Amino acid sequence: MVGKCRGEEDSLMDRPSPTHENLPPPIISSARLLAFVVIPDTQPYTGRICLLVDGERLGRVPYLAICRNYHPPSDILLLFCDEEWNSLGCIGVTSVEDGQLQAERDYPGLQSHWVDSPYDDPAIARYLRDELGVDPASEWWAFRCSFCLAECEGMAISQGNATICRRCIDHFHVSIHELDD
Repeated sequence: MVGKCRGEEDSLMDRPSPTHENLPPPIISSARLLAFVVIPDTQPYTGRICLLVDGERLGRVPYLAICRNYHPPSDILLLFCDEEWNSLGCIGVTSVEDGQLQAERDYPGLQSHWVDSPYDDPAIARYLRDELGVDPASEWWAFRCSFCLAECEGMAISQGNATICRRCIDHFHVSIHELDD
């Protein structure tokens, strides 16, 4: 639990601390975790950030994470996460501090409760290798076709750990229909 700062009200001590059950993964949406916060149900929510997801305004979330995107330009993102740390939406920020200030607009009083990522480079490499099944030294974050290995541009379909690009879709479509003839 984060300690009480001088002058804080006792109610701030009720904030949940990260536990093994709610600790975020080191990588969220192809971005490296830099800092995170667990938002208690009692935390005030203003709705001042207007973030649209699938045409709907995103409301209160249980977790926020600030991450550095692996894909160039390696920008910093404030991620709005669900109960399983899946990113529901994000906004670009200039720094960890800026992300914390932006989050403060939606969740006032939260700024002093952010936790730095507990993951070092070796822990992230293990996670990538063991949990995601990718080589940490590769450009695993690139949106590549699982069949031709080209970087996907435009339309692509992903399911699980596989992605197929439009060119391969077209190629397989023609090949399948040639078999029918």
